[in-house]
Amino acid sequence: MAVLASFMLSSLACGASSAPEIPLGPNGESDTELVLGRKVWIRHCSSCHGSSGQGGRGKKLNSGKIFELYPANNVLLEVIYKGKGQSMPAFETSLSSMEIEAVARYIREVLN
Repeated sequence: MAVLASFMLSSLACGASSAPEIPLGPNGESDTELVLGRKVWIRHCSSCHGSSGQGGRGKKLNSGKIFELYPANNVLLEVIYKGKGQSMPAFETSLSSMEIEAVARYIREVLN
């Protein structure tokens, strides 16, 4: 049991620490919406989709895969809001629209 707990804690720590960082803009600062998106990603998405979107229990979303799966941003937003099938939960009641839009942008602009 202790081994299992240790593995789970180290897995969570790895997922949180290896999510891609937000690149600095021309002004030398990070975009605040992308920073919020990264926080949402780490907390709500990385455990299924992998810390850098490489997939796992959830679909792979990095390496351009997001644009194949959801070429239109409004479709990606709908999946985050409403969920999809048994595996993708709906976040419309647990995240604000600002958080959902921020994480969708993070997925498309940083993980891609």
